[in-house]
Amino acid sequence: MPVYHGFNIWSDFVCLHNMSSVFSDGTKHDFDLEFVLQALQRCHINDGTILLSEYLTAYHELCRFFKLTGRLFSFVARDLEGKIRVLEIMQKADESQNYKSVQSMLEYECGRKTVHTNVHVLSGSRTLLRLHWALEFIVEFMDRICKSSDDDTTSHIAAEVYKTTLSNHHPWYTRKIAALAMYLLPNRKQLIQVMCKHDYETVLELLNRVVEVGRQVYNTTQALYAERNLLNIP
Repeated sequence: MPVYHGFNIWSDFVCLHNMSSVFSDGTKHDFDLEFVLQALQRCHINDGTILLSEYLTAYHELCRFFKLTGRLFSFVARDLEGKIRVLEIMQKADESQNYKSVQSMLEYECGRKTVHTNVHVLSGSRTLLRLHWALEFIVEFMDRICKSSDDDTTSHIAAEVYKTTLSNHHPWYTRKIAALAMYLLPNRKQLIQVMCKHDYETVLELLNRVVEVGRQVYNTTQALYAERNLLNIP
């Protein structure tokens, strides 16, 4: 049975096929969009600096969203948590604050020529790039949710956004698992009411603000990687 990077294809497929929907048991979860917004706002300083610790703080809560779906998006949560952990370890081990911001990290690792080295050598720049790809999907998905109606199926929205974003960076087995997981998503109203801490109208307002700030963080990070030719590092 094929196993790739911690994924057992058959067991993950069976698990998703047989699970009862986390959206149908009536349990109210507490994903906190306001927390994400505040962390992203602190992350993006007026001079364009991206503070890495606040970036990761926002990602901890975004990761918790996937964990709250139970088995549905557990493979996403595992992957994100692993990358967050790598960057936090590198921050703690760094006494010169080279990992204080995205800018300082890229400058430091490019200067040491560790970005393009063996993929088995830890690289903060390479690890953050993977989170950066996921942020594009998250922000675009939230934007489409804002513009949709209550009865629109978020599974269709997620699939369309995934196809133009994260899918470009995933191998076939990850795309297959993601497609099945997204297929089980409910309509917009049910997704928000079940997953989010705040009331429905507040969530819609917060989504717009998170999209705005999240795009600023994404665009700044994209430019930083592009000017250093790092958008396609393996």
